Amino acid sequence: MPSYFVDPARITWEDGNPVSDLYQDIYWHRGSPLREKTRVFVEPLLSLIGKPGTRSQVTVCELGFGFGLNCLLTADAWKEMPSDCQLNFVAIEKHPVDLDVLRHFLGGLTFRHSDALINAYPPPFRGQHVIWLAPNIRLLLIFDEVAQALGNLDARVDCWYLDGFAPARNESMWQEHLYRKMYARSRPGARLTTYSAAGAVRRGLDAAGFTTEKSPGFGRKKEMLSASAPGTWQVAEHGRESTAIIGAGLAGLFCYEALRNRHLDCTLIDRGTAGPSSIPQLTVLPQLARAAETRYRFSLAASQFMRNAPGYHETGLHWIGRTDSETRRLQDIAGLFPDHLIEGRPDGAWYCRAGWLSCAELADRLQPEIKETGVALVSPGWHGLNDQGKQVFKADHLILATGHHRSLLPDQLMIRAIRGQAIEVGTSGIDHVINSLVTIFPTTNGRSIISGTYEPIDDDRVRDEDTRVLIDTAKNYAALNTDSVTPWTGIRAVSRDRLPVIGPVPDWSAVQEANRVSAVRTFQPGLHYCTAFASRGATHARLCAEHTVSKLLGEPAALGLEEQSLLSPARFTIRDRNAPG
Repeated sequence: MPSYFVDPARITWEDGNPVSDLYQDIYWHRGSPLREKTRVFVEPLLSLIGKPGTRSQVTVCELGFGFGLNCLLTADAWKEMPSDCQLNFVAIEKHPVDLDVLRHFLGGLTFRHSDALINAYPPPFRGQHVIWLAPNIRLLLIFDEVAQALGNLDARVDCWYLDGFAPARNESMWQEHLYRKMYARSRPGARLTTYSAAGAVRRGLDAAGFTTEKSPGFGRKKEMLSASAPGTWQVAEHGRESTAIIGAGLAGLFCYEALRNRHLDCTLIDRGTAGPSSIPQLTVLPQLARAAETRYRFSLAASQFMRNAPGYHETGLHWIGRTDSETRRLQDIAGLFPDHLIEGRPDGAWYCRAGWLSCAELADRLQPEIKETGVALVSPGWHGLNDQGKQVFKADHLILATGHHRSLLPDQLMIRAIRGQAIEVGTSGIDHVINSLVTIFPTTNGRSIISGTYEPIDDDRVRDEDTRVLIDTAKNYAALNTDSVTPWTGIRAVSRDRLPVIGPVPDWSAVQEANRVSAVRTFQPGLHYCTAFASRGATHARLCAEHTVSKLLGEPAALGLEEQSLLSPARFTIRDRNAPG
């Protein structure tokens, strides 16, 4: 079972040049790293793509991110491209450089996008991390062992940068089975460049299906390798089709944000009925366990992606165990993390990077134009009809980001309603989230939200008994002024395993023939789900929305194949059919 973390790089500096203690190899040519990397990697990429047209995208995948020089050099070169031509830069790194070391090193250089990288650079959490360096430059930074990362990568690559340590020093990165994975993820005519000229590398690439050739090397290096995949390279299109989103809660707003980040318009449709997203304060907290299973690493990556979201307040969260066993579990989880991320407490744990989200602030920042109408029926095209049979939208792509319009969601998703109630009361001086039998949010304008009670019913009426329970319980943790109490209710959509339902909508007849989620390869063109977030929408919805849009546009997917299987709309149908008896 993998851990939550990868091992960071251990570096020794020799005459201003970094040397890996593990591989006993230098990160770049001594004295001229920028010239070397421009010559070996960036120039061949630019030669391949020429002048791509508008509404296009190019995907680069680098093995060995290091200090990010190849990424930043490529990003700098992108200023010559059309503003709506997107660069998707994927980078895989097994031993990431520490943030302070990276900040210090890049501080001495003049890259256009260094600050964006530094500000969003994640801790060494194992998995995929989305970082927007510019409106048309998206970095998918993967911290993992290279075979695992490539096996989990959902992308079609135009150009490969092989920039790991020398084959003689780091044999695990220069293996034929990796070249086969690369070949399987290459677009026709894709290019591969590397500083290495080793015969074993050339033979391995040839055996995988690439066509290799040697070219003059850089500096004292006599030769270096390049390779290409069969076929004629053509630039991929990006964002030429229209999109509609049903649902203007958190999931819908974050789908809207993901499209807007790419300067793409969409139609956002909502019935205007208040749901759980209307509650003024919502918890942002990763779901973690002692074992770093896929679902928990997904939640950790999602909480990391929330850190620069509009409306997010990172206040920290004190989780007080409700029982002795829960307290021990929280302390055990804290023991897996350094104290600056999660600190064990006698009564539970302190989550340093947790906090809360204001959906109102998110909406104010995005300023979406919402088409308020009900949608009774959708049909391929995609057309949406209201209760009177009148067409209310037409789009090439449709994202169902709604829990309220459950009539639009098929029985195969096994989504049910959960009623939740919260209240707003007067407080003073609460500066962090308190989570236990209830959740108490920081004081904002003299008031705090207290959440929540939950019941598996589809009824959003306020219940006085729930209000009393919330007040009586919260008084055990904080002083309250209950002279004025405002109740809030909402109906959440929850799946059977309490994980979101994310991804392209399968052809349900084809699902009947599949014995595993990865075997489902036939989908309803243009239709996607981004729903069923239960009580964790504020944590998970932004990354899931980013993934939904990345799949819709044919970009490298924000979630890996393993995470996609976990959240797949087809999972319940397949699990039930495979169940014994």
